[in-house]
Amino acid sequence: MKDIELSEDNDLKIIDGDFSIGESEMQEVALILAANQGEWKEDPVLGPNLIQLLKINESKADITHRVRIHLERDSKDYNQIQNKIKLITNG
Repeated sequence: MKDIELSEDNDLKIIDGDFSIGESEMQEVALILAANQGEWKEDPVLGPNLIQLLKINESKADITHRVRIHLERDSKDYNQIQNKIKLITNG
């Protein structure tokens, strides 16, 4: 999946005066997981409100369930994404 890339500061990534295009799936996942409900005009329900869950000490199962639901709203397969994250973190 390719799209316009963002920098580490979530600004548009510009290379040689043009937008950088590249693999964007994990970037999209990060944006979804950082969102709170109401932040996405296209889908106001999208956004797992993870900060809220962490503040009330929800279980790992509850957090995983909410993440799965919100990624599915954007047609993302949690199981595939979970494996990609493991590959990245295990080097």
